[in-house]
Amino acid sequence: MAKALTVSTRVISLFGRIDITDEQGQLCYYGKGEFSLLRRRWRIFDNNDNELAQIIHKRFAIRPTFLVSGQLGDMMLQRKFFSLKREYWVTGGPYDGATFKGNLLDLAFTIMHNGKLIAKAAEKLISIRDTHRVELTSSDANDELFTVIAMIAMQLEKKASD
Repeated sequence: MAKALTVSTRVISLFGRIDITDEQGQLCYYGKGEFSLLRRRWRIFDNNDNELAQIIHKRFAIRPTFLVSGQLGDMMLQRKFFSLKREYWVTGGPYDGATFKGNLLDLAFTIMHNGKLIAKAAEKLISIRDTHRVELTSSDANDELFTVIAMIAMQLEKKASD
């Protein structure tokens, strides 16, 4: 059965926090930011405060690049050059070759792996926070975690370009 998650960026937060809740509003995951001069690191936790993954945003990369490590292994997420819409691909780990793409206005995204739709997301237009509703098409826990990682990386890159 498909599951829906809501990804919300907190409006006021010193280092940044992104909450991921289920349909009932219960916290499932959250991401916390840590900043340093040369890199920006985010850690992803479950609702029991267990660290599941780390995302490092490379500051001086030619294209937006995120290094991910954790339960799903090591992988690299990179944004495509010269694209009117945000488009990323994954290198390494169990999701090697996966892509996630936004529409022209950055209001909707799809996450694909091996030709299979893992999740789709749409931004809520009327909201105090930057909020997306994510519909998972897979009940696999790894697909869910990968979707959370992808959505947080896209939010980080969006905030960096704002």
